[in-house]
Amino acid sequence: MGSAADGTGRSTTTFYAHGDALHAGDFLPARPGKEIWQIHEQSSGAAATLRDAGTGAIITQKNNTCGRAGPARGVAGDIYAGNPGGEFWGSGTGLGSLLNACGDSIGRNPGNSNFLAWWDGDPVRELLDGNHVDKYGTNGDTRLLTASGTHSSNDTKATPSLSGDLFGDWREEIILPRDDNNALRIHATPIPTDRRIHTLMHDPQYRIAIAWQNTAYNQPPHPSFFLGDGMPTPPQPDIHLR
Repeated sequence: MGSAADGTGRSTTTFYAHGDALHAGDFLPARPGKEIWQIHEQSSGAAATLRDAGTGAIITQKNNTCGRAGPARGVAGDIYAGNPGGEFWGSGTGLGSLLNACGDSIGRNPGNSNFLAWWDGDPVRELLDGNHVDKYGTNGDTRLLTASGTHSSNDTKATPSLSGDLFGDWREEIILPRDDNNALRIHATPIPTDRRIHTLMHDPQYRIAIAWQNTAYNQPPHPSFFLGDGMPTPPQPDIHLR
């Protein structure tokens, strides 16, 4: 996984089973480099792995020993300010709760394991599933948006047509088909924020992530830097005006 500047492969994960979800980003700001969270659909061995994105070295591995297929979904992101850095979770066997970087349970599983969006005024990310956005809480999720008259795509994956920082500040817009499929609706947050950073589309990884979102198994976009509770000031992007 990953490649050097000349395209040479750095590592391989061919010994792990297929998974419908892989997330790449800087989820652990106290740790150098970036990380990859991936779930594995296999009846034994690794149910999910958190790996160094550059070398493939295992940071944390959760095993599935119950003899059933492993988790079918998995997500990574900072959705809970009570834990430093990002959190990791999934649906299905082998997981079952919100995890920290060490694989320790730090709370209940979120209400979905599909998509994410930065929606409210703080840098902690929200849960995007179907046509609604929820805020994770230790006692339950709080609904922030129900996009009435629209629907999601991709069956049980319940993904948007597109989500990303398309307009305005760093929060993300959500594009969903209208229920009659004759138009698309773009939903933007009405919640004010005092946080000011460059738009996420100025980050090269995030721009690529907008494309990866709609290829193969759909996954939400992640920037190359940590965006979450306690985040440092992101590096200023190298912007050239022509």
